[in-house]
Amino acid sequence: MSDSFDQQEMYCPHLGMMLTFQYCRKAQTALPCRNLIGCWEERLPIANFLVENFSREELEITFGGLPKSRMERIFDCIERVKTAD
Repeated sequence: MSDSFDQQEMYCPHLGMMLTFQYCRKAQTALPCRNLIGCWEERLPIANFLVENFSREELEITFGGLPKSRMERIFDCIERVKTAD
């Protein structure tokens, strides 16, 4: 995984704070944030980065389908905590 852009920062509209590219590229348990392209495409060669660092399956998991609702994400988090015990 290339880390050449990791220290670059920008404001995250989803979380409402400044974040590094490193956080964005592995925000979903080693998969990129689904907003990565929209947030970073004007600053970095993001399409090339994604193709070079993620498999087609990983990109489909990240960017395919409809985003989960807030409640779905909360329930998923609760389920992960339950199974971790």
